[in-house]
Parts: sequence; C-alpha cells; structure tokens
Amino acid sequence: MALLFSRLTDVQVLPVQGNEMKKSLGRIFAAHGWRVAAFAVVAFIALSPGAARAESMTFENVCKGNNAASCYVRAEGQITAETPALFSSYLKNEHSDGNKVLLHSPGGSLIAGLELGELIRARGMETEIGIWKSEGTFGDTVDGGYCMSACSYAFLGGEVRRIPDGNRLGFHQFYLSGERTGQVPSSQLDQALMSAQELSSRIVRYLLEMGIDARIFVLGTGAKPDDMFVPDAAQLEEFALVTPEGFGAFFLEPYKQGLVAASKRKGATRLYDLASQFSSYCRKNKPYVLITTDGGILNPDNLPTTSINMFSKGRGITATATKDILRVVGDSSVEVEINDKVVELLSVTERIEFSLFLGMSSGGEVRGAIDLSDMDRKIIAASFRFCIG
Repeated sequence: MALLFSRLTDVQVLPVQGNEMKKSLGRIFAAHGWRVAAFAVVAFIALSPGAARAESMTFENVCKGNNAASCYVRAEGQITAETPALFSSYLKNEHSDGNKVLLHSPGGSLIAGLELGELIRARGMETEIGIWKSEGTFGDTVDGGYCMSACSYAFLGGEVRRIPDGNRLGFHQFYLSGERTGQVPSSQLDQALMSAQELSSRIVRYLLEMGIDARIFVLGTGAKPDDMFVPDAAQLEEFALVTPEGFGAFFLEPYKQGLVAASKRKGATRLYDLASQFSSYCRKNKPYVLITTDGGILNPDNLPTTSINMFSKGRGITATATKDILRVVGDSSVEVEINDKVVELLSVTERIEFSLFLGMSSGGEVRGAIDLSDMDRKIIAASFRFCIG
C-alpha cells in the first residue's frame, strides 16, 4: 500500500619573500618616505609560486546543462585596482545565467579584493573556489583551485560560500619590518603605522558586515611573513568562512495549545535549493509535516509533487504525497497530512530526505536532508502527541 505523508588605495604586491621581504621594506622606508612606505607597511602579500606573473583577473560566463544552477561567472587571475570596475561592467553588459562566482586567484590588490567582495554581496551572488571543468557531469569543477590573500576577502562577499574538497582559501599576515626604520623620521613612521591601523580597521569592519567571525583576522596576521594561513575544514565552519550545509537538530516550541517540532536550515538557501525548515505536528488529531521555503512561489491551484525518503539501517522507504493531502499555507509552506505508518517510521528513521518540486519557473526543487539523533526522534514523536488544536 502506498505511504502518504506531509514535509571581503591599493596595497603594493611585491614578489619577494623571507629576508628579501624585510630588506625591501627597509629600502622603501629609506628611499620613498611614508606615502609609499604606508602601502608596504600595510601588507606584503605572499603569493603562490608564479603568482607575480599571473595575468589580471578576467571574467567569463560558463554553464553546464540547461539551467542556471549549472552556471558560473568564472573569475581567474590576479586582482588589480581595475578589477572591481571590470567586474561591475561585465555584469552590466554580459548576460549571465547563474548567480555564482567561481574564483581561482593568487591574490593582488587588497583594497580591490574588498571592493570586489562588496560588489558580490550587493548583488546577492554566491562564491565558490575551483577550476572550471568544461567536460563532465552537471556542476563539476576541477580541484586544485585556490583563492589567496586579496582573493580570500572577495570570496567572503558571497551570500553563500563553498570550498569543495581539494581547493584552498588562504589569508596573509600584515607585516611591519623594524629594519632601517631609524633612517625614517618618526613622524613619517607614525603616519605609516596609522595607515596600517586604518586598513586593519576596514578589514575587520568588512568581515563583520559579511557575517564572518573577525577572529580570522587574528589568525591571518599570525602567519609567518612569507606564508599563508590556510584554514582547515573545522576552521572554515568555526569562523563562518563557508556556508553551513544541511539542517540543524530538531527543537520543540509551543504553538497554540500544543507543540511543534522543527529543524531549521543551518545556512542560507540558494538557487534551486529553497527549503528553510521542516516541521512536524498534530492538528485536529491528525499528524502532519510542513515544508517551508525561502523564495519559492507556491500556487494552491497547482500543488507541487512532494516526496520523502526515510532511511533506517541502510534501508530506504519513499513516500509520495497525492495532491488531495497537500495544503499550501500562506505562500511559503506546504502542509502534508501523513498516516500512522509514516509516523511510526519517523520514530525509528536515521535520516530524512524530503523534496518538493515547484518547477524551474517557480523556484525549482525545495529539498533537504536531516540526519536524526535519538533525541530528534523523541522530539518528533512528542510533536505528534500534543496537538496544536
């Protein structure tokens, strides 16, 4: 019998490292005074091998498949002072089907990197690190991509940020050499230090505006002068450098005279992936689940195809809802009545996967996957026992 259910003034980039870096900084202070020295004080950007020879960043629209979810604005090369304006012009004059920026860059101008990130955020775009792969399956990119130094701040501008396995994000130290500073009047040195402090303040302010944990600034400035700080997977999540995937643990909250159990999405929704919450409850002595969307268009007269997979001990059971047990709630949720068999399965399942297909013109697929703990299962069961009336 079928189962029924409900649902980141340019910073000088110098291709020198180690002791040569320190000597160069001393020479800049001695020869040019604070106006040039300030640039050098602020940041020496250690690039990947060959980065000093990297070409300026270019942009290209690339797609795989016939929908926007497979499309990127491919951004490769060194970030220069002109890059933000070029990016803005590209978006204005070139058709781009997708809203994702695929970054592969050794860095470049720090200020331009910040401005590029601000443009990305202002347009609500997503960012990803990787190398475009023209062949292969839907959405594939090649690993080995990197986004270093100034690029790392541009990456942080993404509304949604992803770093697939095999790709790297790197931050560089702010570095001030003490060598030969005696040759520079103290007033000029003070001005250079003030410039460095102002830029540091701007970076931290930028991080906060982008919703990034500003402690990453401390770790980046703690790297060696000729090195990069590359966060590991745990640090990427801890400092909110990447957008969390999936849904959180279930929680209980009172509603009317009863209880509702819910699991909320950890990060932002994205194109063709619009599910924001999965809830369960009892209403009028009948069990229901509710799938809530963020940006989807729900039409009561054209109810979406809806399904749920429940996995337990390696076995999977799929339930597909018929339209007679679906109800659009407001314009952002679909309520699905479930039967006792599905209630029983939810009490033992280890993983829930749900899908609500709206059609591409209405926002695409609303989907999610939730791995359940024993506490999650108990919370779901409690939501079915205490009806909301």
